[in-house]
Amino acid sequence: AMQAVAAAPSAGALERALAAAAAKPASISNASKSGGEFEAADWWEEHAETFALARSEWGRLHPGLYDLAANEADYIDPSLRAAVAAAEAAAMAGGPVDEAPLRSLLKPTGVAGVWRLQLFTPRFCAELREELDHAAASGVPIRRPNGMNRFGAILEAVPGGLGMEGAMRHLAHRYGRPLSQMAFPSSVGLRDADEHYGFVVRYRPGEDESLAEHADASVATINVNLADGFRGGRLTFKGTRFVDADPRNAPAAAVDFEDFAPGEALLHLGGHYHAAEPIQQGERTNMVLWLMGEHGVVRVAPYERGERGRTTPLRRWGGAEASGRWEALLRGEDGGVAGGRERDEL
Repeated sequence: AMQAVAAAPSAGALERALAAAAAKPASISNASKSGGEFEAADWWEEHAETFALARSEWGRLHPGLYDLAANEADYIDPSLRAAVAAAEAAAMAGGPVDEAPLRSLLKPTGVAGVWRLQLFTPRFCAELREELDHAAASGVPIRRPNGMNRFGAILEAVPGGLGMEGAMRHLAHRYGRPLSQMAFPSSVGLRDADEHYGFVVRYRPGEDESLAEHADASVATINVNLADGFRGGRLTFKGTRFVDADPRNAPAAAVDFEDFAPGEALLHLGGHYHAAEPIQQGERTNMVLWLMGEHGVVRVAPYERGERGRTTPLRRWGGAEASGRWEALLRGEDGGVAGGRERDEL
């Protein structure tokens, strides 16, 4: 059996964390399905350092999960990894960038504006589930993932989170941001997906069985299936806010996670209203990555063709960022890269 890799920077942190858990306030009831992210916020802040030290003392079961950049070969689907590497190489050489291999990996779901793709390997999914179980076994409190979902975990380095900030950043910047810009060029612009929020949600009978209709606090969302063997729990989609005239009354269309392999993901706009139907049997566990702009800003207005900030293949896959010309591009002072064919390509 694999042994946890432990570091002990603060002897006794685990004991202090367990004592804090035993005395946690009644307001952390996990009862609310709305606004639950604010439950006992001061308490989580007060004990944030102790909980982080306690997790370090307990140790990590799969350390590679925390350094995705160094372990892509084990965790990222090889076809996606190769296609992204080719696009990045073309962008670094000044283009042109052929996105056809990447677009071929985005498969239709039957719902307009919702795509599916194989993002992770089965190994990543299995190890992340094991890591979550290992963290729970420590007894150190784990904060609920968001205001609506009560069961799961925050993967970021925030109070009560699991500290996978570096892995989430790499996933967002190398994969999530450019893929969402490619899939939704009129909605996700140059700086609209620079920040991220990663978390895991769990649905099973007796806990969270369904989720009410909502839009995400993101410009784009990646929702990854981590396991199989469950029944039910389809996602139903309606319209998209600030895009459709009456989005919440649009006809519903469903995507069934039962058909998804572990590591297969949905990619959709955060403003696309959706709900989770009741789980009927087993456990559905998903990793979700929200993408948004700096300071959590979510752009909702679509870009007009030729508007500054709209991306092109060269910008998406590294040409602009690698050469340090973000601000020049936003001002239109890009030496001609944003002009002509590149500007009007999408």
